[in-house]
Amino acid sequence: MTETTPDTRDTSQHRRSNWFFMKIAGKGLRAYSVVKHVGRRSGREYQTPVGAYPLGDGFVVAILYGSDSQWVRNAFATGGFTLRTKGRDYPLERPEIIPSARALPAYPRIWRWTLKRQKIEEFVWAHRAPEASLSRSCA
Repeated sequence: MTETTPDTRDTSQHRRSNWFFMKIAGKGLRAYSVVKHVGRRSGREYQTPVGAYPLGDGFVVAILYGSDSQWVRNAFATGGFTLRTKGRDYPLERPEIIPSARALPAYPRIWRWTLKRQKIEEFVWAHRAPEASLSRSCA
């Protein structure tokens, strides 16, 4: 019998929720978007479901699993990512970590409440890339 530890339970739950949200992410609902990012070492394209909302000249994305999350590390290593939201791709660059005080105003009230309750403190804010940068980003 396999022992279930909190880490394996979290990983299993994480995989199941990612599978489910990838089925609906990036389509009509803004709350369910997709970050398309390139692996730092593999060069492979990956997709991660996220909650993203417009902020300034780009979008803000909640970091639900900490700044050591692979998509966050990849975005910083490559200098950007592509966000698919509401059926459209947005190449984004210059990611930066911002605190919840700057990020939460971009989210609807129910999301602000939920993110505060979950104690999500870090967000990635990335800026829209100029059209010339399209070939560099993961599209």
